[in-house]
Amino acid sequence: MASQGRIYLMLCILLIHSFTLVARGAKNDLDYTSPNMYKRGTQSERIQRAVDEAKRTTGKVIIPRYDVVEKTTVWLLDQAILLPGDIELELNNCKIKLSDKCRDNFIRSANAGLGISTVQPLSNIKITGRGNVLLEGASNPRSTGDHNKTLSKDPKGFGQSYGSDAGKSGENQKGGWRNHAIILAHVDAFEISGIKLKDYHAHGLVLERCTNGKVKDITLDVRQAVNVAGADRQLLNQDGLGVRFGCRNIIIDNCRGKSGDDFINIGLTDTGVGAGEENVNVVSGSIYGGEKDNISNVYLQNWQDFYSISHRAIRIMPVGKLRIRNVFIENMVISPLSNQGLVVEHAGNIKGLFVRNIITGLPVKARGISDASFRDILYTGDGEAIDIQANSTVAMDNVISTKP
Repeated sequence: MASQGRIYLMLCILLIHSFTLVARGAKNDLDYTSPNMYKRGTQSERIQRAVDEAKRTTGKVIIPRYDVVEKTTVWLLDQAILLPGDIELELNNCKIKLSDKCRDNFIRSANAGLGISTVQPLSNIKITGRGNVLLEGASNPRSTGDHNKTLSKDPKGFGQSYGSDAGKSGENQKGGWRNHAIILAHVDAFEISGIKLKDYHAHGLVLERCTNGKVKDITLDVRQAVNVAGADRQLLNQDGLGVRFGCRNIIIDNCRGKSGDDFINIGLTDTGVGAGEENVNVVSGSIYGGEKDNISNVYLQNWQDFYSISHRAIRIMPVGKLRIRNVFIENMVISPLSNQGLVVEHAGNIKGLFVRNIITGLPVKARGISDASFRDILYTGDGEAIDIQANSTVAMDNVISTKP
Protein backbone atom coordinates (compact mmCIF):
# COMPACT_ATOMS: atom_id res chain seq x y z
CA MET A 1 0.00 0.00 0.00
CA ALA A 2 2.84 2.37 0.84
CA SER A 3 4.41 1.61 -2.54
CA GLN A 4 1.12 2.33 -4.31
CA GLY A 5 0.87 5.62 -2.39
CA ARG A 6 4.33 6.67 -3.50
CA ILE A 7 3.51 5.79 -7.11
CA TYR A 8 0.25 7.78 -6.89
CA LEU A 9 2.11 10.78 -5.42
CA MET A 10 4.72 10.64 -8.17
CA LEU A 11 1.98 10.49 -10.82
CA CYS A 12 0.31 13.55 -9.28
CA ILE A 13 3.61 15.48 -9.27
CA LEU A 14 4.25 14.54 -12.90
CA LEU A 15 0.70 15.57 -13.86
CA ILE A 16 1.01 18.93 -12.10
CA HIS A 17 4.42 19.46 -13.73
CA SER A 18 3.00 18.67 -17.18
CA PHE A 19 0.11 21.14 -16.65
CA THR A 20 2.63 23.79 -15.61
CA LEU A 21 4.68 23.22 -18.75
CA VAL A 22 1.57 23.44 -20.93
CA ALA A 23 0.49 26.66 -19.24
CA ARG A 24 3.95 28.15 -19.60
CA GLY A 25 4.12 27.00 -23.19
CA ALA A 26 0.73 28.61 -23.97
CA LYS A 27 1.88 31.92 -22.56
CA ASN A 28 5.20 31.80 -24.37
CA ASP A 29 3.52 30.78 -27.61
CA LEU A 30 1.46 33.99 -27.79
CA ASP A 31 2.65 36.24 -30.60
CA TYR A 32 1.72 39.42 -28.71
CA THR A 33 1.53 40.95 -25.26
CA SER A 34 -1.48 42.64 -23.69
CA PRO A 35 -2.13 44.81 -20.61
CA ASN A 36 -4.60 42.11 -19.56
CA MET A 37 -1.60 39.87 -18.82
CA TYR A 38 -0.75 42.05 -15.81
CA LYS A 39 -2.93 42.28 -12.72
CA ARG A 40 -1.23 45.11 -10.84
CA GLY A 41 -0.73 48.78 -11.60
CA THR A 42 -2.79 51.48 -13.24
CA GLN A 43 -4.11 50.97 -16.72
CA SER A 44 -1.31 53.22 -18.05
CA GLU A 45 1.32 51.23 -16.17
CA ARG A 46 -0.02 47.92 -17.42
CA ILE A 47 -0.13 49.14 -21.04
CA GLN A 48 3.46 50.39 -20.83
CA ARG A 49 4.56 47.16 -19.21
CA ALA A 50 3.05 45.24 -22.14
CA VAL A 51 4.89 47.53 -24.58
CA ASP A 52 8.20 47.09 -22.78
CA GLU A 53 7.77 43.32 -22.65
CA ALA A 54 6.87 43.20 -26.34
CA LYS A 55 10.04 45.10 -27.16
CA ARG A 56 12.00 42.25 -25.55
CA THR A 57 9.90 39.40 -26.95
CA THR A 58 6.99 39.37 -29.41
CA GLY A 59 7.32 42.81 -31.00
CA LYS A 60 3.56 43.27 -30.85
CA VAL A 61 1.11 44.67 -28.28
CA ILE A 62 -2.68 44.38 -28.43
CA ILE A 63 -4.95 46.62 -26.38
CA PRO A 64 -8.33 44.84 -26.45
CA ARG A 65 -11.80 46.23 -25.97
CA TYR A 66 -12.21 44.97 -22.40
CA ASP A 67 -9.96 45.45 -19.39
CA VAL A 68 -10.39 42.25 -17.41
CA VAL A 69 -8.72 43.74 -14.32
CA GLU A 70 -10.70 46.98 -14.01
CA LYS A 71 -13.76 45.39 -15.64
CA THR A 72 -14.34 48.29 -18.00
CA THR A 73 -14.37 49.06 -21.71
CA VAL A 74 -12.50 52.35 -21.25
CA TRP A 75 -8.72 52.46 -20.94
CA LEU A 76 -7.74 55.60 -19.01
CA LEU A 77 -4.30 57.06 -19.64
CA ASP A 78 -2.46 59.06 -16.99
CA GLN A 79 0.57 59.39 -19.28
CA ALA A 80 1.53 58.77 -22.88
CA ILE A 81 2.09 55.30 -24.28
CA LEU A 82 5.77 55.39 -25.25
CA LEU A 83 6.66 53.30 -28.29
CA PRO A 84 10.20 52.09 -29.00
CA GLY A 85 11.38 51.05 -32.44
CA ASP A 86 10.53 47.66 -33.95
CA ILE A 87 7.08 47.55 -32.37
CA GLU A 88 3.49 47.09 -33.48
CA LEU A 89 0.67 48.48 -31.34
CA GLU A 90 -2.72 47.07 -32.27
CA LEU A 91 -5.78 48.86 -30.90
CA ASN A 92 -8.54 46.31 -31.13
CA ASN A 93 -12.08 47.73 -30.94
CA CYS A 94 -11.04 49.75 -27.92
CA LYS A 95 -11.68 53.17 -26.41
CA ILE A 96 -8.72 55.00 -24.90
CA LYS A 97 -9.36 58.18 -22.96
CA LEU A 98 -7.04 60.66 -21.29
CA SER A 99 -7.68 60.88 -17.57
CA ASP A 100 -8.14 64.21 -15.84
CA LYS A 101 -4.68 63.63 -14.29
CA CYS A 102 -3.00 63.42 -17.68
CA ARG A 103 -1.02 66.24 -19.23
CA ASP A 104 0.51 64.25 -22.01
CA ASN A 105 -0.05 62.69 -25.42
CA PHE A 106 -1.99 59.50 -26.06
CA ILE A 107 0.97 57.98 -27.92
CA ARG A 108 4.52 59.22 -28.51
CA SER A 109 7.69 57.71 -29.89
CA ALA A 110 9.81 56.85 -26.86
CA ASN A 111 12.89 58.69 -28.12
CA ALA A 112 11.38 62.13 -27.43
CA GLY A 113 9.94 63.90 -24.42
CA LEU A 114 10.34 66.54 -21.79
CA GLY A 115 14.03 67.20 -21.12
CA ILE A 116 15.29 65.09 -24.04
CA SER A 117 17.42 67.57 -25.95
CA THR A 118 18.89 65.03 -28.38
CA VAL A 119 16.35 62.81 -30.11
CA GLN A 120 17.83 59.50 -31.24
CA PRO A 121 16.33 58.02 -34.43
CA LEU A 122 13.98 55.04 -34.27
CA SER A 123 12.60 52.79 -37.00
CA ASN A 124 9.71 50.41 -37.63
CA ILE A 125 6.74 51.63 -35.60
CA LYS A 126 3.26 50.49 -36.53
CA ILE A 127 0.03 51.67 -34.87
CA THR A 128 -3.02 49.82 -36.18
CA GLY A 129 -6.67 50.28 -35.31
CA ARG A 130 -8.90 47.23 -35.78
CA GLY A 131 -12.67 47.72 -35.77
CA ASN A 132 -14.01 50.77 -33.92
CA VAL A 133 -11.09 52.52 -32.23
CA LEU A 134 -11.57 55.80 -30.40
CA LEU A 135 -8.98 58.04 -28.74
CA GLU A 136 -10.77 60.71 -26.72
CA GLY A 137 -9.53 63.70 -24.74
CA ALA A 138 -10.05 64.21 -21.01
CA SER A 139 -13.37 65.26 -19.51
CA ASN A 140 -11.60 68.05 -17.60
CA PRO A 141 -8.23 68.57 -19.33
CA ARG A 142 -5.33 70.06 -17.42
CA SER A 143 -4.03 71.88 -20.50
CA THR A 144 -5.18 72.56 -24.07
CA GLY A 145 -3.96 74.58 -27.03
CA ASP A 146 -0.57 75.11 -28.62
CA HIS A 147 2.51 76.90 -27.30
CA ASN A 148 1.01 80.30 -28.11
CA LYS A 149 -1.98 79.80 -25.84
CA THR A 150 -2.24 80.74 -22.17
CA LEU A 151 -4.26 78.48 -19.90
CA SER A 152 -7.45 79.86 -18.40
CA LYS A 153 -10.42 78.34 -16.61
CA ASP A 154 -12.64 80.82 -18.41
CA PRO A 155 -10.80 81.43 -21.69
CA LYS A 156 -11.65 84.33 -23.97
CA GLY A 157 -10.33 85.55 -27.32
CA PHE A 158 -7.64 84.02 -29.49
CA GLY A 159 -4.87 83.79 -26.91
CA GLN A 160 -6.49 81.64 -24.20
CA SER A 161 -7.45 77.98 -24.05
CA TYR A 162 -9.02 75.97 -21.24
CA GLY A 163 -6.94 74.13 -18.67
CA SER A 164 -7.59 73.06 -15.10
CA ASP A 165 -3.88 73.80 -14.42
CA ALA A 166 -4.56 77.50 -14.98
CA GLY A 167 -3.24 79.52 -12.05
CA LYS A 168 -1.65 76.51 -10.34
CA SER A 169 1.78 77.13 -8.86
CA GLY A 170 4.53 75.05 -10.45
CA GLU A 171 2.50 74.18 -13.56
CA ASN A 172 3.36 75.53 -16.99
CA GLN A 173 0.77 78.12 -17.98
CA LYS A 174 1.17 77.62 -21.73
CA GLY A 175 0.09 74.85 -24.06
CA GLY A 176 2.44 72.99 -26.37
CA TRP A 177 3.39 69.58 -27.76
CA ARG A 178 2.25 67.72 -24.65
CA ASN A 179 -1.32 68.50 -25.72
CA HIS A 180 -1.08 66.74 -29.09
CA ALA A 181 -2.74 63.35 -29.47
CA ILE A 182 -0.08 61.30 -31.30
CA ILE A 183 3.53 62.30 -32.01
CA LEU A 184 6.20 60.43 -33.92
CA ALA A 185 9.61 62.13 -34.01
CA HIS A 186 12.68 61.00 -35.98
CA VAL A 187 11.04 57.71 -36.99
CA ASP A 188 11.89 55.92 -40.23
CA ALA A 189 9.47 53.33 -41.61
CA PHE A 190 6.13 53.74 -39.86
CA GLU A 191 2.40 53.20 -40.31
CA ILE A 192 -0.59 54.65 -38.46
CA SER A 193 -4.09 53.54 -39.44
CA GLY A 194 -7.69 52.97 -38.42
CA ILE A 195 -8.13 55.52 -35.60
CA LYS A 196 -10.77 58.08 -34.69
CA LEU A 197 -9.45 61.05 -32.70
CA LYS A 198 -12.08 62.92 -30.69
CA ASP A 199 -11.81 66.13 -28.65
CA TYR A 200 -8.03 65.94 -28.31
CA HIS A 201 -6.27 68.85 -26.65
CA ALA A 202 -4.27 70.60 -29.42
CA HIS A 203 -3.17 68.83 -32.64
CA GLY A 204 -4.27 65.35 -33.66
CA LEU A 205 -1.40 63.51 -35.35
CA VAL A 206 2.01 65.16 -35.67
CA LEU A 207 4.93 63.80 -37.70
CA GLU A 208 8.31 65.38 -36.96
CA ARG A 209 11.37 64.54 -39.03
CA CYS A 210 9.78 61.21 -40.03
CA THR A 211 10.52 59.33 -43.24
CA ASN A 212 9.13 56.50 -45.36
CA GLY A 213 5.73 56.03 -43.80
CA LYS A 214 2.01 55.80 -44.34
CA VAL A 215 -0.99 57.24 -42.52
CA LYS A 216 -4.45 56.03 -43.50
CA ASP A 217 -8.06 55.75 -42.37
CA ILE A 218 -7.98 58.57 -39.82
CA THR A 219 -11.14 60.35 -38.64
CA LEU A 220 -11.17 63.61 -36.67
CA ASP A 221 -14.05 64.86 -34.54
CA VAL A 222 -13.65 68.08 -32.55
CA ARG A 223 -15.64 71.21 -31.75
CA GLN A 224 -13.12 73.63 -30.18
CA ALA A 225 -14.81 73.41 -26.81
CA VAL A 226 -14.98 71.17 -23.77
CA ASN A 227 -17.93 70.93 -21.41
CA VAL A 228 -16.79 71.30 -17.79
CA ALA A 229 -19.34 71.38 -14.99
CA GLY A 230 -22.17 71.94 -17.45
CA ALA A 231 -20.59 74.86 -19.34
CA ASP A 232 -18.63 74.92 -22.59
CA ARG A 233 -15.07 76.22 -22.29
CA GLN A 234 -13.03 77.35 -25.28
CA LEU A 235 -10.45 74.87 -26.51
CA LEU A 236 -8.23 76.31 -29.22
CA ASN A 237 -6.20 74.84 -32.06
CA GLN A 238 -7.27 71.21 -32.55
CA ASP A 239 -5.50 71.08 -35.90
CA GLY A 240 -5.81 67.67 -37.50
CA LEU A 241 -2.55 66.49 -39.05
CA GLY A 242 0.86 68.15 -38.86
CA VAL A 243 3.76 67.34 -41.21
CA ARG A 244 6.80 69.11 -39.78
CA PHE A 245 10.51 69.68 -40.40
CA GLY A 246 12.37 66.88 -42.14
CA CYS A 247 9.43 64.73 -43.23
CA ARG A 248 9.97 62.82 -46.49
CA ASN A 249 8.32 60.07 -48.50
CA ILE A 250 4.97 59.96 -46.70
CA ILE A 251 1.53 58.87 -47.93
CA ILE A 252 -1.55 60.13 -46.07
CA ASP A 253 -4.62 58.32 -47.35
CA ASN A 254 -8.38 58.33 -46.69
CA CYS A 255 -8.87 60.93 -43.97
CA ARG A 256 -12.17 62.56 -43.03
CA GLY A 257 -14.01 64.53 -40.36
CA LYS A 258 -13.53 68.00 -38.90
CA SER A 259 -10.70 69.84 -37.24
CA GLY A 260 -10.68 73.08 -35.30
CA ASP A 261 -7.66 74.79 -36.84
CA ASP A 262 -6.09 73.52 -40.10
CA PHE A 263 -7.17 70.00 -41.04
CA ILE A 264 -3.64 69.43 -42.30
CA ASN A 265 -0.69 71.76 -41.98
CA ILE A 266 2.50 71.02 -43.91
CA GLY A 267 5.44 73.12 -42.74
CA LEU A 268 6.72 74.78 -39.60
CA THR A 269 8.01 78.08 -38.29
CA ASP A 270 11.51 78.25 -36.80
CA THR A 271 10.89 79.69 -33.34
CA GLY A 272 14.37 78.96 -32.01
CA VAL A 273 13.22 76.56 -29.29
CA GLY A 274 15.11 73.29 -28.91
CA ALA A 275 14.00 69.69 -28.47
CA GLY A 276 12.47 68.60 -25.18
CA GLU A 277 11.40 72.06 -24.07
CA GLU A 278 7.84 72.86 -23.08
CA ASN A 279 6.73 76.00 -24.82
CA VAL A 280 7.10 74.72 -28.35
CA ASN A 281 4.77 72.94 -30.74
CA VAL A 282 7.16 70.13 -31.69
CA VAL A 283 8.92 67.86 -29.24
CA SER A 284 11.98 67.48 -31.49
CA GLY A 285 12.51 71.25 -31.56
CA SER A 286 11.52 74.09 -33.86
CA ILE A 287 15.00 75.06 -35.01
CA TYR A 288 15.52 74.67 -38.76
CA GLY A 289 18.60 72.51 -39.22
CA GLY A 290 19.32 73.08 -42.90
CA GLU A 291 18.58 70.88 -45.90
CA LYS A 292 17.94 67.78 -43.79
CA ASP A 293 14.90 69.58 -42.34
CA ASN A 294 13.29 70.31 -45.70
CA ILE A 295 10.06 68.46 -46.53
CA SER A 296 9.62 66.40 -49.69
CA ASN A 297 7.46 63.79 -51.39
CA VAL A 298 4.22 64.05 -49.42
CA TYR A 299 1.12 62.41 -50.92
CA LEU A 300 -2.38 63.40 -49.77
CA GLN A 301 -4.94 61.17 -51.44
CA ASN A 302 -8.53 59.98 -51.27
CA TRP A 303 -9.83 62.29 -48.53
CA GLN A 304 -13.60 62.61 -48.36
CA ASP A 305 -15.84 65.16 -46.64
CA PHE A 306 -13.21 66.82 -44.48
CA TYR A 307 -13.07 70.38 -43.22
CA SER A 308 -11.77 72.92 -40.75
CA ILE A 309 -14.21 74.69 -38.46
CA SER A 310 -12.19 77.91 -38.28
CA HIS A 311 -9.19 77.73 -40.61
CA ARG A 312 -7.92 75.86 -43.70
CA ALA A 313 -8.72 72.39 -44.97
CA ILE A 314 -5.20 72.10 -46.43
CA ARG A 315 -2.40 74.54 -45.56
CA ILE A 316 1.12 74.45 -46.98
CA MET A 317 3.47 76.93 -45.29
CA PRO A 318 7.26 76.72 -45.79
CA VAL A 319 8.16 79.71 -43.64
CA GLY A 320 11.63 81.30 -43.62
CA LYS A 321 14.43 79.02 -44.79
CA LEU A 322 12.26 75.90 -44.95
CA ARG A 323 11.77 74.43 -48.42
CA ILE A 324 9.08 72.01 -49.58
CA ARG A 325 9.45 69.87 -52.69
CA ASN A 326 6.85 67.64 -54.34
CA VAL A 327 3.46 67.64 -52.65
CA PHE A 328 0.75 65.60 -54.39
CA ILE A 329 -2.92 66.32 -53.60
CA GLU A 330 -5.31 63.97 -55.36
CA ASN A 331 -8.89 62.69 -55.22
CA MET A 332 -10.31 65.09 -52.63
CA VAL A 333 -13.76 66.30 -51.63
CA ILE A 334 -13.47 69.34 -49.37
CA SER A 335 -16.67 69.87 -47.41
CA PRO A 336 -18.47 73.19 -48.03
CA LEU A 337 -18.55 73.55 -44.23
CA SER A 338 -14.83 74.35 -44.21
CA ASN A 339 -13.78 77.88 -43.34
CA GLN A 340 -11.16 77.82 -46.13
CA GLY A 341 -9.99 75.28 -48.69
CA LEU A 342 -6.50 74.68 -50.10
CA VAL A 343 -4.21 77.55 -49.11
CA VAL A 344 -0.52 77.85 -50.04
CA GLU A 345 1.62 80.44 -48.27
CA HIS A 346 5.26 81.43 -48.95
CA ALA A 347 4.78 79.85 -52.37
CA GLY A 348 8.26 80.84 -53.52
CA ASN A 349 9.68 78.19 -51.17
CA ILE A 350 7.81 75.37 -52.91
CA LYS A 351 8.95 73.41 -55.95
CA GLY A 352 6.52 70.83 -57.22
CA LEU A 353 2.85 71.10 -56.18
CA PHE A 354 0.53 68.74 -58.05
CA VAL A 355 -3.24 69.06 -57.50
CA ARG A 356 -5.66 66.76 -59.30
CA ASN A 357 -9.28 65.57 -59.05
CA ILE A 358 -10.61 68.00 -56.45
CA ILE A 359 -14.19 68.99 -55.61
CA THR A 360 -14.35 72.16 -53.54
CA GLY A 361 -16.68 75.05 -52.83
CA LEU A 362 -13.76 77.15 -51.62
CA PRO A 363 -11.17 78.77 -53.90
CA VAL A 364 -7.69 77.37 -54.32
CA LYS A 365 -5.19 79.97 -53.10
CA ALA A 366 -1.59 79.61 -54.23
CA ARG A 367 -0.56 83.03 -55.50
CA GLY A 368 3.05 83.20 -56.62
CA ILE A 369 3.42 79.44 -57.05
CA SER A 370 5.73 78.03 -59.73
CA ASP A 371 6.54 74.48 -60.82
CA ALA A 372 2.98 73.35 -60.18
CA SER A 373 -0.06 71.87 -61.89
CA PHE A 374 -3.79 72.08 -61.19
CA ARG A 375 -5.98 69.65 -63.11
CA ASP A 376 -9.58 68.41 -63.01
CA ILE A 377 -10.91 70.77 -60.36
CA LEU A 378 -14.67 71.10 -59.92
CA TYR A 379 -15.46 74.38 -58.16
CA THR A 380 -18.93 74.75 -56.62
CA GLY A 381 -18.49 78.10 -54.90
CA ASP A 382 -18.92 81.73 -55.87
CA GLY A 383 -16.33 83.88 -57.62
CA GLU A 384 -13.06 82.66 -59.08
CA ALA A 385 -12.12 79.03 -58.51
CA ILE A 386 -8.40 79.66 -58.39
CA ASP A 387 -6.14 82.70 -58.01
CA ILE A 388 -3.28 81.33 -60.10
CA GLN A 389 -2.18 82.38 -63.56
CA ALA A 390 -0.99 79.67 -65.92
CA ASN A 391 2.53 80.24 -67.29
CA SER A 392 5.52 78.26 -68.50
CA THR A 393 5.97 76.61 -65.07
CA VAL A 394 2.31 76.35 -63.98
CA ALA A 395 -0.22 74.13 -65.76
CA MET A 396 -3.98 74.46 -65.37
CA ASP A 397 -6.33 72.08 -67.11
CA ASN A 398 -10.05 71.38 -66.83
CA VAL A 399 -10.87 73.77 -64.00
CA ILE A 400 -14.67 73.85 -64.03
CA SER A 401 -16.96 76.21 -62.15
CA THR A 402 -20.58 75.15 -61.68
CA LYS A 403 -21.68 78.70 -60.84
CA PRO A 404 -21.46 81.77 -63.08
